[in-house]
Amino acid sequence: MSGIKITRSNGARRKEWHRRLNRLLLTLGVSLALPVQAGTDVLDLQLEDLLKVEIKSASRKLQHVQDVSAAVFVITREDIDRSGAQTIPDALRLAPGVEVARIGNNRWAVSIRGFNGRFANKMLVLKDGRSVYSPLFSGVMWEDEDVILADVDRIEVIRGPSAAMWGSNAVNGVINIISLDPSSMLGTEISASSGTDQPGSVTVRHGMKVGNGHVRISAKVADLDPAHTSSGDQGNDSWRNQRLGLHANWPAADGGNWMLVGEAYQSRADDRLDYTRYGRVPPLFDIQQADSGSSLLLRREQATGGGGNQEWQLSAQTSVSDLESLIHVQQQTVAGEFQQSLPSGAHELMWGGAYRLSRDDIQLPGSVMFDLAKFEQQQRDWRLASFFVHDDYALLPRRWQLSGGVRVDFDSWSGTQVQPDIRLAYTPSASSTWWTSLARASRTPSRLELDVPFLFSETPAVPPATPAVDTVRVPPAAGSLKAEIVTALEAGWRSRVNAELSLDLSVFTADYSDVVSMSTQPMQMVSPVVVVVPLTSINGAKVHTQGFELAADWQVRHDWRLQSIYSRLYLSSPALADPAAAAEQSLWIGRVARERASLRSAWTLNNGHQLDLWLRHVSGLSNPPVPAYTELDLRYAVPLGGHGNLILIGQNLLNRRHPEFVSDYLPIQQTEVGRSLLLKATWHF
Repeated sequence: MSGIKITRSNGARRKEWHRRLNRLLLTLGVSLALPVQAGTDVLDLQLEDLLKVEIKSASRKLQHVQDVSAAVFVITREDIDRSGAQTIPDALRLAPGVEVARIGNNRWAVSIRGFNGRFANKMLVLKDGRSVYSPLFSGVMWEDEDVILADVDRIEVIRGPSAAMWGSNAVNGVINIISLDPSSMLGTEISASSGTDQPGSVTVRHGMKVGNGHVRISAKVADLDPAHTSSGDQGNDSWRNQRLGLHANWPAADGGNWMLVGEAYQSRADDRLDYTRYGRVPPLFDIQQADSGSSLLLRREQATGGGGNQEWQLSAQTSVSDLESLIHVQQQTVAGEFQQSLPSGAHELMWGGAYRLSRDDIQLPGSVMFDLAKFEQQQRDWRLASFFVHDDYALLPRRWQLSGGVRVDFDSWSGTQVQPDIRLAYTPSASSTWWTSLARASRTPSRLELDVPFLFSETPAVPPATPAVDTVRVPPAAGSLKAEIVTALEAGWRSRVNAELSLDLSVFTADYSDVVSMSTQPMQMVSPVVVVVPLTSINGAKVHTQGFELAADWQVRHDWRLQSIYSRLYLSSPALADPAAAAEQSLWIGRVARERASLRSAWTLNNGHQLDLWLRHVSGLSNPPVPAYTELDLRYAVPLGGHGNLILIGQNLLNRRHPEFVSDYLPIQQTEVGRSLLLKATWHF
């Protein structure tokens, strides 16, 4: 690697801007050559239809949102289209209580109700019910989940503990990305886009009928230019993705259904390490993260006697991640799940089980970020076996509904976890629901916390008086690190106030115990000129959170809708005496944006054109300091001859650029989110 620091003159910046603008205008010229035909479409989903949207992730069965006794939100296909979002993290900004921040042009921090970070470890993410939560990091590598948004039917977001249904790590919530049924898109669709920070993106989708079933094949290639630092210098966070997807559905002879979903991807994400605090010369080093992987999911659904049903699924996934000269990781995971519902009178009993095996191989190629002498577990397996039972009981039909269940997980790293919940819903009318819940969930330790020694800081020697000091995180003693536990109490109200207005309010309070934190160990003099300060992970902290989330949907007219969300979150923790633990504690508290608000306007004009505006506000972070920001996104769509659309998207229009988050793992150079314009053309035939 070589040290790099880039500076750009004003003339070079103007040339770069002109190059990107010309590229955008070229796309516009080609697109305008296509015939345009005005239509008279209004909003696809009216308010009464939105209240009937079904969600499956809350209780592992289809329910209307109005009937769910949990804090839920469904990001519909129309929401995604009209928001102008280009990635799943951007689309998740649509949901209340979800914290989304861009670390750079190829990195995100995504969480629910606090504890945000590069790998937020208290949120479970699923794709069509298959977990993409990594036991290596206890989180999700969003740069590897560049899902083709056109293939997404909806995103179901459950805030609050959902471990009684989904198991360990569903602590603060669950996000389930659900694919569009292949029968809904037949023929070929081509989508191409280019913009001021995107050299180009092309997506091709083809749906067809095969026998009694349907198959969709999708492919995407996308490039993203690097962002800029606060001083205007160009960063090194460009991003290139290639993805291939397959989705097939077909009926079974007994009336059931089969589903097969597969995908493969390659991702290249650039970064620039900033070693300034390590006293190294030169301080800036460019690196590249090259990832690849594939997955396959097979699901079988079948109705049973008495109105019940059962389903099972098998999945396998493999991934390779190579962070140049730092870490090389290979992971393979296989999993199987089964569930069955048994309705009987006022009860609807559901039970099921799951088994998951994940195997990894970690290589640390002599990097200054890791201590090879203390790395002993290059290969390790993680096994999870679980069983759950859940019952919905109609205390008073169509008025009072009591739900409860428990899931028991047997985890090879942290032992047995018992995770119960109980929920009560009161429905005084068909348009109003009150609910409350009490739940317990756990978060299992990650592979990095258990085994991988990490160099936090390096203070050079000042001869002859002061030795060099290395602060290193060392693995804890075997079996000493336990799962984190949360107990949460929630309540909410969901109502269609009238034919034009609906409101959804959730309030919550949660207590976290055995939270993993740092503990300073006795110093070690390894030589006359080097002192090592070991840090290790212990279950040494407690955290309390509380807050509320509000969502409002107002159908102003048949062709105009306003949607707004507001979230407020407080996080506190008893003071920790250990200086390393106290420093980490300040990050938990300092990375909480107490307020998040947005207002979206979706307007369909008389000529079929669509005008969408999205105003967003996020309060500042205190540690590391990130100022509050307010931004505006715009989307304007023109129908193309009844077969496609020409769409202009403007993002972050109020500020030239702004920071959203500071990297919390590797010492990455800080870049900022910039203003951008994107032109997109979609054609279906």
